[in-house]
Amino acid sequence: MLTGLTTEERDVVRAAAVLGERLDAAQLAPVLPELGETVVARSLAVAWHAGVLTAAETTGAGRTYRFTHDLVRDEVLGRTTPAAARALHRAAARALEQAGDATQAARIAAHWRRAGKEPGHRAAAAQWSRTAAGQARERHAYADAARHMADAVAVLAHTDPQRPAALVALARAEYLAGHYDASLRYCTEAAEAANAAGQPALLAEAALVLQGVTFPQASRSISRLCRAALAVEDLPSAVRSRLLAQLATASADLGSLELAAEHARAALILAEATGDLRAEIDAARAREMTLAHPGDSAERLRLGDLTVSGAERLGDPLAAVLGHEWRIQAGYLMGRLDLVDDAIRGIEAIAARSVLPLTRWHLMRVSAARAAQEGQFAVARRHNQEAVEIALASGDQTAIAMNHVLCQQLALVRGDAGEMPEEMWRALDQAPRQPLLLSVRARALLLSGRLDEARDAYDQLRPLLPIPMTNPTWPAVLVHLVDLIVLTGDAEAARLVYDQLALFRPYPGSFGTPTAYFSGTVSRELGRLALTAGRPAQADELLREALVRNRFLGARPYVALTCLDLAAVQRDRGALTEAAALAGEALAIADQLDQPGPSAAAVRLIGEIAALRADSDPPAPRTHEVGVASRDAQ
Repeated sequence: MLTGLTTEERDVVRAAAVLGERLDAAQLAPVLPELGETVVARSLAVAWHAGVLTAAETTGAGRTYRFTHDLVRDEVLGRTTPAAARALHRAAARALEQAGDATQAARIAAHWRRAGKEPGHRAAAAQWSRTAAGQARERHAYADAARHMADAVAVLAHTDPQRPAALVALARAEYLAGHYDASLRYCTEAAEAANAAGQPALLAEAALVLQGVTFPQASRSISRLCRAALAVEDLPSAVRSRLLAQLATASADLGSLELAAEHARAALILAEATGDLRAEIDAARAREMTLAHPGDSAERLRLGDLTVSGAERLGDPLAAVLGHEWRIQAGYLMGRLDLVDDAIRGIEAIAARSVLPLTRWHLMRVSAARAAQEGQFAVARRHNQEAVEIALASGDQTAIAMNHVLCQQLALVRGDAGEMPEEMWRALDQAPRQPLLLSVRARALLLSGRLDEARDAYDQLRPLLPIPMTNPTWPAVLVHLVDLIVLTGDAEAARLVYDQLALFRPYPGSFGTPTAYFSGTVSRELGRLALTAGRPAQADELLREALVRNRFLGARPYVALTCLDLAAVQRDRGALTEAAALAGEALAIADQLDQPGPSAAAVRLIGEIAALRADSDPPAPRTHEVGVASRDAQ
C-alpha cells in the first residue's frame, strides 16, 4: 500500500499514524513545517487513493482522514523509530501550544507525555494535564478531572517538588468524583510526599480533602493525617480550627466521644475567634457529631440553620446538605413536620444543581427513610437501591451498609424477613463487635425467625444495660433491643431500657436518623416496655399516646403496629369491642400498605377476640322453639 508513495508522502502518513487522530491538512501541517500545508494536503489525498487512509468527513473546508483500519496504522507505527515518534509528538505539542487554543490542553498533555522523559517534557505534560483537570472541574466532569490529574502525577518524578501538591489535587479530584477510597489513598501518599519534600504546609491540605465522609478506614487515616498536620508549627488559627474539627469528626466516628467533644470545643472557640466561615462550619459539624441526648435537639437545629446559611454563602453543597439533615432529625423528633418538609426541599434543590455524588446519596437516603416511615415501601426500596449504587462507586463501606439498615427496618414493619438481603448477613458477620452492630445483628436474627440465636445474641448485649449515654448511638441500640426484651420477657431489662428511652417522651415526633430510618414515636416502644415490665395501665396510656402521635406524623405502618399492640392490651383487659375495632383498623392499614406480618397478626387477633366474645356472651333465646311450644300448648 505504501509502495507507490514518495518519501514526503510516507513522512506524512507516518506523522498521521503517530498522532493517531482524525486529521486534516491544517492540523498536520504544523507538525511538518518543512513540507507546508499544500504538500501535506496532496500527500493525504494520495494516501487516501492508495487505500491507506479513508475519508472520515468531507466539508466545504476540506476533507478529514483516518486510517482504514487500526492494523494499517499499527503497521505504519511499527516502521517508525521511537526517536522519530518522539520528535513528531514534540512537534505536535508545540504546534498546538502555538495555536493558543486552551481547550486542547488534554491533547497537548498527551503529546508531551509521549515526547520523551526529559524533565522539561515531563513538566510540560504535568502542567497541561493540570490545566485539563481544571477545565474538567469547571464542567463538573469530576471523573475526567481525576483522570487528568492522575496523568499529571504519573509523569512527575518522585523527587519532583511539584508532586506533593499534584497528589493533593488528585485526591481532591477523586473525592469530588465520589471515589473516597482512592481519594484517601492519595491523601496519605500526598502527606508522605510532602514530608519527604520538606513541604509541611501541604499536610493540612491533605488532611482536609475528605469532608462529610465517615467510615472506619477513612476516619483512622484522617485522624493520622490531622495529628501530623497539627504538629506543624505556626499554623494559621483558621487552619488549626478546621484540623481540630476534622479530627473531632473522625474521633466521634471511631467512638472516642470524649476526645471528639474536646476537639470540637477547641475548634469552635478558634473558629469564633477567627471569624472564618469555613472554620465555623467545620466546627459545627464536629459539634453536631457529639450531640447524644434528645435535649440537644434545639442545639442541633441551631447548628443546622447556621451551617445551611454559611454553606450557601461559601457555595458548599455538601455542608448545606448536612445542615439540612440536622434540621430534619431535630424537626422529626420535635414533631415539626414543617421543618422536615422545608429541609427536604432544600436537599432536593441542592442535589438538582450539584453533580457531587454524595449530595445525591444523601437525598436518596433521606427520601428512603421518609418513604419507609410513611408506608411507601416500593419508593423506599427504589431510593435505597440508587443510594447503594452511589455508595458502591465511592468505596464507602459505611454508606453501603446503610442499605442493610433500611432493609432490616422494612423487614420489621412489613413482617417479611425476605426484605433482608443475603449480603447483609456476611457484612454483619464481619462487622466489628460494637454494641450498635451487635444489636442490629440480634434483631436481624429475631426477624428471620432464628429465635435461639437471637436469644444468645441478646444475652451478650444484656450485661451492657443500662447503656452509657455518651455515644450518640445509644438510643438506636436500645430501640433495637426492645423486640428482644419483649421476646424474652425480661422485666428488669424492660425497666432499665424504659428509664433511658423515657428521656425522649417529651418530644412528640419521630425517632430516627435521616440516613437510616425513622420509626415513629418512641411512645410505642415505651408502651411495649411498660407492658413487659408488668405495668399494663401505663402501657395502655403510652400506646394511646403513640397512636395519636403516629397518626399525626403520617407514620401509617407504625399506626398499624400500635393498633395491634393496643388491641392486645384491650383484649387482655376484657375491652373486646375496642380491641376488635383496633385490630380491624390494623388489618385495613396493613392490607393497604402490604404489611403481610402485621396483617396476619391482625387476623389472628380478630379471631381470638371473636372466640372470647363467643365464650363471654350468654346464649341467645331460642324464640322459635318457645313460640311453637306455646302454640302447641294452646
